[in-house]
Amino acid sequence: MFNKRFFRKSLALMLLAASIPGLIIGIGIYELAASKMESELQRLHQSQIKQRAENIVDQLAYLELTFSHWAFDTKFDDKMRELNIAYDYEKVQELYRTLLVMEGTHPLLKRVDLFLDEPRPVLFNKDQFAYLSDSPELQPYESLLSERKSLFWMNVIHSDQAKANGAETLKLVNKIPGGSSEPFGAIVATINEDKLINLLDTLTPYNEGTTLLMTKDGSWRLSGHDKGSPSGLVAALQQEYSRHSGTSESFLFDYDKTTYSVSYGEMSRLGNTWVYISAAPLTSITAPVLLLSKWIVIISVIGLLLALLMSWFLSKRIYSPVGRLVRLISGDRGEELKDEFDLLEQRWNHLAEESESLRVRLKEQQPLLRDSFFLELVQGYFYSLEENNLRERLRHYGWSTENRQYVVLMFQLTGFANLRGRFSVGDEELVTFAATNIIEELTGTHYEQAETVNFHNFSVGLLLSLPEDHPSWLEEELDSFGQEAMQTIKRILNMQVTIAVSKWTNQVKQISQLFEEARQALVYRDLLDEQQIIKTDRLLKASPQMDAGFPFTLEKEIVHAVRSGQEVEAMELIGQFMKALSASSPTELTVQQGMLQLLGSIRYAVLQSGMNPVQLFGGVNLFDQLALIKEPEEMRAWLQRKVVGVFIQELTCRQDFHVKQLVEKSILYLREHYMEAISLDSCADKFEVSPFVLSRAFKSVAGINFIDYLTEIRIDHARSMLRETELKINEVAERVGYQHTYFNRIFKKYEGSTPSQFREMHRS
Repeated sequence: MFNKRFFRKSLALMLLAASIPGLIIGIGIYELAASKMESELQRLHQSQIKQRAENIVDQLAYLELTFSHWAFDTKFDDKMRELNIAYDYEKVQELYRTLLVMEGTHPLLKRVDLFLDEPRPVLFNKDQFAYLSDSPELQPYESLLSERKSLFWMNVIHSDQAKANGAETLKLVNKIPGGSSEPFGAIVATINEDKLINLLDTLTPYNEGTTLLMTKDGSWRLSGHDKGSPSGLVAALQQEYSRHSGTSESFLFDYDKTTYSVSYGEMSRLGNTWVYISAAPLTSITAPVLLLSKWIVIISVIGLLLALLMSWFLSKRIYSPVGRLVRLISGDRGEELKDEFDLLEQRWNHLAEESESLRVRLKEQQPLLRDSFFLELVQGYFYSLEENNLRERLRHYGWSTENRQYVVLMFQLTGFANLRGRFSVGDEELVTFAATNIIEELTGTHYEQAETVNFHNFSVGLLLSLPEDHPSWLEEELDSFGQEAMQTIKRILNMQVTIAVSKWTNQVKQISQLFEEARQALVYRDLLDEQQIIKTDRLLKASPQMDAGFPFTLEKEIVHAVRSGQEVEAMELIGQFMKALSASSPTELTVQQGMLQLLGSIRYAVLQSGMNPVQLFGGVNLFDQLALIKEPEEMRAWLQRKVVGVFIQELTCRQDFHVKQLVEKSILYLREHYMEAISLDSCADKFEVSPFVLSRAFKSVAGINFIDYLTEIRIDHARSMLRETELKINEVAERVGYQHTYFNRIFKKYEGSTPSQFREMHRS
């Protein structure tokens, strides 16, 4: 059971309690307002005006403080003197974003301009920049730099149109860089005078009266919206202020049979003094109180009479829907509630929070849903949907689908290998994103319905929707647009562009097929032509034949050089190989197929050398990686980095191990058989290697050649025999593997004396 009786009693007591105090308060206010309320309200009004004026002062002070900080930002330091707008693309974009942020820092800002006097006078705002060459345009801005203060307010007329209309613009100027004695520019903030006037109107919160903001010398003034006041009131207030200034902060002023309560005050703004004046009729201040008190008395009396009747009637009528609503929300659990409205409030707040959360999430996801839809459309994920369903989805995203034709343009960027000075490895997505923005901006100036798709691999797709009965010159204009896009991307990003233009269709379901045809057409680009437009309907159906021009001889030489560990020679031959492919047919498809075949031959050579290609190359699919590369120079660099270099490094490591083993065995053999007739050829035959390999290995490991090492062993043993034995000289020569006459000559060459002289010196 719901607490119906409690609800009725509460409603009756509430109505009675609301009527009786209202009657008493209304009579009291009416009597008080007639005598003492007028002066008290005037005092309160003046205090309110003063508080609101302080709020305006605080907002202006906050604006000045916030604005002064920007001059010390590192974006506006002395490096700006050397800003090259044409080439410093990222710096200019950062300036646009900074100006946009500055405009949003305060509600009183209407526009923020950046003026740079060096290296060439130019004016920036969040939308564009413009060079200032004419003296009438340049002089007002250069005069800002001659001001003594770094931060100041000013009132100037900039344009001829503004001058003709007599409109002055209040501006806040901050010279940059902050604290510099030689500024080279200024940040100029234009104040939104409509918002400033609305702010001034808070000083006169009535339907009548006016407000005035002016300099103390009266050289400039700004008045709020005149709320039913006489037209000459502003001028009269200005004159009256000049008589009362310095005596009091408020006064009464009679004008046009109306008495005004005038409050004024001063505010110091960056060394200048501004004066605010607020004037409101006394009747506007006290009339609401008198009128309200009368109505309170009348309504309270009527309410007192109707309270008893309404308390009985409304309790029935009101509680009936409340009870049904409570039962609906609570599920009619049959438990007694002390406060039904508390339950309704909780449920209402819960539903409001859920509704707001869903609204915010939907608003955030709308751009992502649009991008996701078009990406899935071009990739063919909607092949199962009907044509009408697809058209309905396009209309949902703002596209017209009646009597429309569609065409696809695929943009392929190349030449990234030549941009290592501007971009580094890993910036591919950044470059593609920049190209997407350029294409999107150019498209917006030419076509109403267009959508760009960023494929993140130097590829950008563009879907255009045009009238079905478009004139013939529109296709020529499409070629002109392609040329403009290629030149713009070349100028800004220094990248070459190839554009594939698909056939036309009036079926939305065929859009994904058009994208695939355009993507496939890009492989027919001419590698010798940097900028080109390919029409899919003009391509030959047959793929270019490369068997006749395939350089098989160079392929064999490359494989031999790789197996021999000659990396430099192998890469030179690969360069010749690619030139030979381009000479036979300079299309991307020909070069790519030829490089894939060469990769297969090298991989087979790796397998023949006894290595496992899967382990050597980390288990990656080399053919898939090579197929994704579009530029010939990138193909060559990738082949050296990922295939040839890896194989030769592994081959070298294995050869070094075998070489060390070979030299160690040779040295051991020489020490045991030095007295025999040993030569480089005989030792090479002993270990089943060529004399050239043994000689090079001995030199690289031991540091000396084979013969010198053998000679040192023999001479060392000969010295020991001459010092420690009585053997004859010819016997010593035979025991170390030399003829007597040759032994004398070689010993003297190494020791500087004959064997006999060496024995006598060491025995004596």
